[in-house]
Amino acid sequence: MKIGPPFRWLGVVLVLLVCLPAAAQTTIEPPIVSPGARSLGLGGAFVAVADDATAAWSNPSGLMQLARPEISLEGRSWNEDREGVASNESSLGFLSFVLPRREWAIAFYAQTLSSLEFPNQWSNANGELDPLSGLVVANAGVSAALRVSDDVSLGFGLAAFAGVFSEGSFNPDETNPFWDGDAQTAVGATAGVLWDLSDTWALGASYRSGADFTFGGAGRATIPDILGAGVRWRSARGNAIVSAEIEQLSGIDNRTRPHLGGEWVFLKAKPLIGLRAGVWYDPQGGAVSSTPGGGVTDAKAVFHIATGIGFAWKKFQLDLGGDYSERTTIVSLSMIFTL
Repeated sequence: MKIGPPFRWLGVVLVLLVCLPAAAQTTIEPPIVSPGARSLGLGGAFVAVADDATAAWSNPSGLMQLARPEISLEGRSWNEDREGVASNESSLGFLSFVLPRREWAIAFYAQTLSSLEFPNQWSNANGELDPLSGLVVANAGVSAALRVSDDVSLGFGLAAFAGVFSEGSFNPDETNPFWDGDAQTAVGATAGVLWDLSDTWALGASYRSGADFTFGGAGRATIPDILGAGVRWRSARGNAIVSAEIEQLSGIDNRTRPHLGGEWVFLKAKPLIGLRAGVWYDPQGGAVSSTPGGGVTDAKAVFHIATGIGFAWKKFQLDLGGDYSERTTIVSLSMIFTL
């Protein structure tokens, strides 16, 4: 089943979603990770790094680190292995344009975090089983950054969220389903700060407000508020970084998630080659099921391992990242064009 093509490419970003299919009356929550293959390869420990176009969402103050205009494009694929979800695929992960200036920067972006399909199925004309319901949540927004001093930058932004729940049903005499879609919208905000303590150390923090959708009698989608804070260490030569981050999620389930990642760049290689690795921990595990008004019934702690590689030319960068856990596999391919 293909859900709302306009919402796949026009996308609209989301940062965590929870869906309630009407039949099962359950809540399903996928893991929330930052956009971009580089961030993914660092295990999501990006709030104190924030040095590419995806900072528009992760930490908009990081846009001040960009020297030239950039166009960023990401393709992301999700594979789910958890109760209540047949698959989770997203073709366009992130698309953005950043215009930096000496004292300020502005970015426009669109992102699709998840495109969920649920296990209610019907047999099509070819005898294949297709899902009968699905959910897409995404967002589009604008972010800006200001240089407060040589060492401190501030950022802020607004985002328009959209959630679309599609459900198929049958007439008694029909062999094909007819589709009914319910679209909901909301507005959120993000803010961030980046402080370079020295050439070696930096601190970063960001806050992203969430949104809440109710799809008639079909269910509910919730994007939690996310507060993140982190530290970054960079080697004297600039070829190595280590980054750590703590996220506090406030939504249906409040929880704290730690992230740790590192990168090593081969400076003598042409193009430059960067190798990345990271880990992070979700105490409620990528998917959480609960009955309406009840407690969590399917909480599970999940440990994630991330890897990545990047190639950088003078005006083009190509990054590949992967995130692996017991319940989810995410693969991301990003391209950055410097103008």
